[in-house]
Amino acid sequence: MFDSEGHLVGVAEANKALKRVWEILETASEYSKNYGDKSDPSTSLYGFFQDWCNWAIQSGDIDEREAELILGMSQMWGAYVGDRIERQSLKFFYLEDCIEGGKHLNSDSGSVNLTFTDDCFIPTNYQKIVAKISAVPLAQATIHLNTTMVSVEARQGGPRPICVTTSDGNMQYFDDVVVTTPLGWLKQHKESIPQLHPRIASAIDSISFGRLEKVLIEFPSAFWEADTISPESDFNNAVSFVHWLSPIQTTQTVPQKWRLECVSFHAFHAPYRRNILLFYTFGECSTYITNSIRKLVGKVRDQWLQEFFEPYYSLLPGYTEETCAPLRFLATEWCNDEFAGNGSYSNFQIGMSDAARDVETIRHGMPEQHIYFAGEHTAPFDGLGTVAGAYTSGEKIGKRIIVSWQPANSTIEGFGSEKKPPLC
Repeated sequence: MFDSEGHLVGVAEANKALKRVWEILETASEYSKNYGDKSDPSTSLYGFFQDWCNWAIQSGDIDEREAELILGMSQMWGAYVGDRIERQSLKFFYLEDCIEGGKHLNSDSGSVNLTFTDDCFIPTNYQKIVAKISAVPLAQATIHLNTTMVSVEARQGGPRPICVTTSDGNMQYFDDVVVTTPLGWLKQHKESIPQLHPRIASAIDSISFGRLEKVLIEFPSAFWEADTISPESDFNNAVSFVHWLSPIQTTQTVPQKWRLECVSFHAFHAPYRRNILLFYTFGECSTYITNSIRKLVGKVRDQWLQEFFEPYYSLLPGYTEETCAPLRFLATEWCNDEFAGNGSYSNFQIGMSDAARDVETIRHGMPEQHIYFAGEHTAPFDGLGTVAGAYTSGEKIGKRIIVSWQPANSTIEGFGSEKKPPLC
């Protein structure tokens, strides 16, 4: 961890602050579950952290320095939900309860290390998972690529209840339609579903949409690792996570006091180990980066990214400008992607008054019109904002549709107990 002045924070001090952050997050989650219905919608998670630190200082449990580190590290919550912790609703913080990793610390070296017990960092990707779940659709379904859906509407007199119109002018009719577009896309295209129920439209507007982005930087070597560290034999002492608190001063290439964090791919076991730092950005920082690189390509794009991130990674021990010049960059641009909804995934920000019911309302869909919704924003509460939650939501909708076409006394194992809220 680096403090606001760019100084490396001692291991014990950093670990203590990080442990406190996770303890406060757990306390805040319990508070949200037990007292969320009485909480002010304008109260943020950061406000809870501030209140806790003020109480802890007055009780002598921590000093001003510890409070500064705790509040600074609390900003890492933005990398989980895609926006600043100051925007996270305390009232509905319990809806983010699926995020459980990073609570256990272990380090004997000069770096902060996380041991993930509940959530794991996948060092590869979802390739094998995607291949398995896509096998049946690829083999049996008709898939139209490079085709944009223009509208989904119920029509009387057609061969089937639902008409889907696409950008090429084709009109296709279906018994049921499941809209799986990201929440951000729905926010911008509610008119594509002419019969959209007003309560569902209100829920779509109400739920927030995050701005999480990732930038990977590959270096000639893992210069941030001590020469005495061997990832094979000293795996738990390798640098796995780095946190830069909000800097006191800005630079020409970093105009705002953005804090950053990254994960080191060099901490992975072979064969996944790479000399790569994965940076997470969110909120206004993500918007600034994606707007800046939107039309840049090649060396010009890489140069811009290097100038932005160099003030951060150049603070790492072992860095020299001559030997540590980045080899290549890879940056996501979800904020520039129309079909991603110009963002990442749902979150629950201050100002929301009925977030749980909003999710349930979209999840319920419009079965009377044979139109349903699926995606991370309709997942069970313990899967909101996750790939697994999106998958689960699709399974549940599939079962509901099958049940809707079965005789009234038939059932499908594992389905039938879902509460269907009224659209009001």
